[in-house]
Amino acid sequence: DSEHSMKLKISILAALAAATAAPVLASDLSYTYIDFRVLGVSTDASGTATPVPGQTVAVETGDGDGISVAGAVALPGRFYALGSYNSSIVDVSATITSPLTVAMVEDEFDLITTTFGFGYQYEIAENLDVLGELTYESAEFDFGSLAGEDFDFDDGGAAVRVGFRFNPSPPIEMYAMVGTSPVGEVLLDERRFDSATVVNAGMRWYFFPDLGVGLDYQSGDIETLTLSMRFSFGTLPW
Repeated sequence: DSEHSMKLKISILAALAAATAAPVLASDLSYTYIDFRVLGVSTDASGTATPVPGQTVAVETGDGDGISVAGAVALPGRFYALGSYNSSIVDVSATITSPLTVAMVEDEFDLITTTFGFGYQYEIAENLDVLGELTYESAEFDFGSLAGEDFDFDDGGAAVRVGFRFNPSPPIEMYAMVGTSPVGEVLLDERRFDSATVVNAGMRWYFFPDLGVGLDYQSGDIETLTLSMRFSFGTLPW
């Protein structure tokens, strides 16, 4: 009947209005934080240079360590800004060959990597967020010179990653990200980087609600194991 139909339409409209007016759920995970980190770095690169005729310098990169600072700020509408700066000193082995002798030299080089960009988080459960990030990543190799050669170079580009953050219980957080990095592969002979797939995964333990320690692994030719101290700042008003 027409009266029943009218009541049904009014009920549907009321339900739609209530759904539209309902506030957007905000994640319980904080996207405003500062991380202070120490790094263990393992690099996989080798190259050869001929600084003068008859002399070659062959180098192989190895392991090192460094420090880092990273952070994020929550923005309106589920977005957040993020960035990091990593500085490491890494071992390098060189073989210098000339008509007169062959010399083995052990030295170190400076490795600096940076990231900045934006992310988007969507809560699919009270303790589970899916993430997407669009960033600019760069890396710089600074070898100096052992015998007149020059292996120094730097490069950067856009990176895209997707992943999740999950806290099965309030003190524990687990997370993983996968995507492409413009500096994921090191081509030392060509003095450039190439893009490659990289994976980040780790966990964090909060011994206070906004203070925790974390362990993170990142794959790639610049492989890192990171121990961090996180200072979170909760959920911002927006």
